[in-house]
Amino acid sequence: MTFKQDDSVQRWRLAQLLVAVVLANSKPIFSKVLYEQGWTPVQLYFVILLVMTIVLMSHEIISLERGERWGMTKKDIYGTVLSTIIGGVIGPIMFFEGLSLVTATESLMLTSMLPLFVVIFSVYFLKEKFSNQMALGGFFLVIGMVVLLWKDVEALSLSTGAFLLIASSMLSALTTIIHKKYIKHRHLDSIVMVRTVCSLLLVGAYILIQDSSGLEFLATPQNVWLVLALPLIAYLIPFFLYFSALRKVKAMDAGIISAMGRVIGIVMATSILGEVLTQNQLVSLGLITFGVLFINVPLTKLRVVPSRLMEIGPLRK
Repeated sequence: MTFKQDDSVQRWRLAQLLVAVVLANSKPIFSKVLYEQGWTPVQLYFVILLVMTIVLMSHEIISLERGERWGMTKKDIYGTVLSTIIGGVIGPIMFFEGLSLVTATESLMLTSMLPLFVVIFSVYFLKEKFSNQMALGGFFLVIGMVVLLWKDVEALSLSTGAFLLIASSMLSALTTIIHKKYIKHRHLDSIVMVRTVCSLLLVGAYILIQDSSGLEFLATPQNVWLVLALPLIAYLIPFFLYFSALRKVKAMDAGIISAMGRVIGIVMATSILGEVLTQNQLVSLGLITFGVLFINVPLTKLRVVPSRLMEIGPLRK
């Protein structure tokens, strides 16, 4: 009887993890629809941060009422400042700007370089051991990127959209390592809230400096329900589901689900947005899937999760 209950709980955790990964990969689809209705990348990201701030602050207030307390050391503050600037402002803005220049399908493939960057940074900064499995996964990812960007490779150039998305993945990976290296705070939710609030203020200041109309777009937002749904469906719900499930899921299962979630996200993009996969993209997708699978497993064992949810945070301590 106990074994049946354990199997049922395990299946529920796996389903929970899959839902989180699939929802997180729906971000390019939501964003593309909103771009077509007049939203700019920075405006969209600002509203995402605004909704996330409201929800996370409410969650933190409830936690305080339960008696939870927290304080940040100087090292926590240093790590939070760095991760806010790199992973809360620069990286996401590059992602949303790059997304406006490529298809949703291409964006999901281009950001697949994230695990490889995590491997490089974890070996260099965290002194983790570089394994044969990591090397094999990195090989598949690099070959997959070469196949995907073959026209750029032939022309010895890189399109702006591809550059921004790959660079955003690199900064996202660096954010994961910064958190792992410097932030030792027990309650990740508190750190995430602080980072989100600071990111909101910095992105808001950027909008005010760059655009004379400032934040006037908030007065008459287009498709407000879809805008509100994006941070909830693609960020907050996956955040709570992902980390709740991951603590009790085997590394191999987590790696497989992360690879599956990206494939499902691409299928959703082709179905909902009507994007067509080329032969090169199909070959690239196969190679990338193997690469993500091979790399995710050893990094999950090391408690460094490469397929973390962008702008949210790495695995709980």
